Amino acid sequence: MAVVVDTREQAGYLNAAIRERLVTDGRVDENQAVTTLAGQRIGAGDRIATRRNDRDLGVANRDTWTVTAVGRSGGLVVAPAGAAGGDVTPTGVTPSPTEQRVLPAGYVTAHVELAYVSTAHGVQGDTVSAAHVVIGEHTGAASAYVGMTRGRSANTAHLIATDPAEARERWIAVFGRNRADLGPAHAAELAAREAARYAPARPAEQALADLHRAWMAEQRCLDRLAFQEPQRDGLRQIVALEAHTEELDCLEASHQRAVLNAEQAKERAEASGAAIAARADRIREALFRDWDGERGTAHAAAKVVTHGPGPLGLRRSAVTGAGEQLADWADRWRPHVPSLPTDPGAIARIAGWFDDRPALWAAFDVSARRTAERGHPEQAALRAAADAAQRAQQHARHTLAEVRRRHDDRLDHFGTLAWLSDPEVRLADVERDLTTTTQELSAVQARITQLSAEPAILAQPADRLTQERDPWRALRDDEGSARRARAVQSTAPQPAIRVPPPPPVSLGPRPSAGPHIGR
Repeated sequence: MAVVVDTREQAGYLNAAIRERLVTDGRVDENQAVTTLAGQRIGAGDRIATRRNDRDLGVANRDTWTVTAVGRSGGLVVAPAGAAGGDVTPTGVTPSPTEQRVLPAGYVTAHVELAYVSTAHGVQGDTVSAAHVVIGEHTGAASAYVGMTRGRSANTAHLIATDPAEARERWIAVFGRNRADLGPAHAAELAAREAARYAPARPAEQALADLHRAWMAEQRCLDRLAFQEPQRDGLRQIVALEAHTEELDCLEASHQRAVLNAEQAKERAEASGAAIAARADRIREALFRDWDGERGTAHAAAKVVTHGPGPLGLRRSAVTGAGEQLADWADRWRPHVPSLPTDPGAIARIAGWFDDRPALWAAFDVSARRTAERGHPEQAALRAAADAAQRAQQHARHTLAEVRRRHDDRLDHFGTLAWLSDPEVRLADVERDLTTTTQELSAVQARITQLSAEPAILAQPADRLTQERDPWRALRDDEGSARRARAVQSTAPQPAIRVPPPPPVSLGPRPSAGPHIGR
């Protein structure tokens, strides 16, 4: 392949970089190498070029070779590079693979250089499989044409730019720089200039009138550029913002996952809670049945204790038995009704009176729920997981809202441009309009230069053009101020007739307005 650059300095830099990569890959031997006067290291495997004709050595200027061996004295054994890759040397002949050369140390240090990269002048006439052209600030049309026509199967141009739009501008600029043939329009302009030298001079007033019209056309182009360039810059930023919405997409997906996780955790906790509530209801109902079943016996025992042993103490044994019965009853129910007393008399008074059903229900409910929860130990973990999932969902929602707000804030200062439904299409339109306006401006400025060179203008005093243009510019500024004032006045409210404001400059279709600007 061929790598084409603008200058020999660039060629030297890239030659060294390519050789360093080849040495790292083991394709060039660095252990035994020679150093040229230019500071280049050359070893076995390197591709080199001879830069001086020498009939005795059998080499010519710009012939390319592959180093096969390095002598101890600094000489090189080389074979034609075209033998391996089919390249054609500048002489137009592909040497035989067996035509090796021995280059002495003196010739090597003075007249040999690396040949991985060449200038456009150095590859003229060459044909290779693939060509790569490095586009720089000074690359002209002729150099780009030479570099992009060397490859049989592929020709690639390499540019450094911030985005495709800038790369396109740089590529177009290359073919407008140092062109040998600038086209029929340029040729016609040169011919008109030459013919104007022999044409009879026009009156100064006519030439100045044409110059005024050219100035007006130039100013219209400048006005359009002043409007189009900020639009282009704003649209480029909007397109760049829209192209980097991966963060929003990821956050949206994370929020949706958090919502789903929170819903599932809540459902699991609620299902476990429902099972506990159902079991607690059954336990509470069973407690009430058992309580009601034992309540009559306890009431009868309370009566015996309350009536006492009698005057003669004949019922002392019955009272003692009834007291023991009430104590057993209270002990059995105290885990469920902690308010039951331990004093026999107090127990008898409670057992002998009517039940406090609300208080009893509350006590049984607590006991039943406690028992049911012991049967479902996973409830606490499920409830904690549901709370954690809910907090994660709230955090994801807050993060997403904050990133959306920052994204909208970045778009807000673009004004109406942020309302465009397809900024990429609008950007392409604006860039096309900018190219057209720039071309028109170049043509108008060339026309101004041509008119300024007419004999009728040149015959005027040196400050005549300034005297003509300053009043014209002042008049134009006054007219522009008057138009702006009329526009402002037309939009002000009138007492009788409402005058609608002038239509804004069209920026393409505008979507329906929402609560805020968003993409």
